[in-house]
Amino acid sequence: MTPREQGKAITKALMGPERSERLADAAESRTFGADIAGYALDHVFGDIWARDGLDQPRRSLITMSVMVAMRQPHEFGIHMNIALDHGMPLQEIEEALIQMLPYVGFPAISSVLQVATKIVADRGLDKKGDYAGHRGLL
Repeated sequence: MTPREQGKAITKALMGPERSERLADAAESRTFGADIAGYALDHVFGDIWARDGLDQPRRSLITMSVMVAMRQPHEFGIHMNIALDHGMPLQEIEEALIQMLPYVGFPAISSVLQVATKIVADRGLDKKGDYAGHRGLL
């Protein structure tokens, strides 16, 4: 299997067929950004995510941690959804955020809380019926 074929298979398993096909279409479009999408498909997913040695939830947890440290809430949200889709318990994600706190600081954790709590609310994972999402640390 080529890295492109492997990348398509991995993204389909991680993100579902619609998002996977959008990435594949972008990679093959010959438009601005096509090469970047191709590198993501071939190397990020076809090479790295396909490696043995870590299971998918651990890869997601590592990726979420990096996105917190880099203050990339959008990418954090993508990988949080992937992790939840593949069975990672919400409590483990929250515990990972707590573990990161002394190393990346409150501002970095705060940068992803709005996205994370929207995902929690959208998925109906919070126990309180009137949950409106995270309202900030202060």
